[in-house]
Amino acid sequence: MREWQAYVARPASPTCGDKAVRAHPIRGRMALDGLHLPRVAPRRQSFEAELLSFPTGRHDDQVDALGLVGQLLDRMVMDSAPKLKPDEQEDRYARLFANDDDEGATSCKTV
Repeated sequence: MREWQAYVARPASPTCGDKAVRAHPIRGRMALDGLHLPRVAPRRQSFEAELLSFPTGRHDDQVDALGLVGQLLDRMVMDSAPKLKPDEQEDRYARLFANDDDEGATSCKTV
């Protein structure tokens, strides 16, 4: 960070649940958009085999890492959502007394 002068805060992200629970965020993303793997990616076959055999397979380290990526993506999306302003309450009295013509109510006594 000092070398690049790019200072970032990296809060710890505690994990909860077993690996199957932690993989839920990435499962949802994969169900919606799929997962792009280049055809010539090294170790593609072993990665696909691990994904397909999860959670009963012998190896699950790559799936666990992919599940953490899904959790980070969810956190990035949730943290970047615009903050909504609370709805302003309608001031009914102001609306009643805003009518300044002769026929409208101009005081709280006449309302």
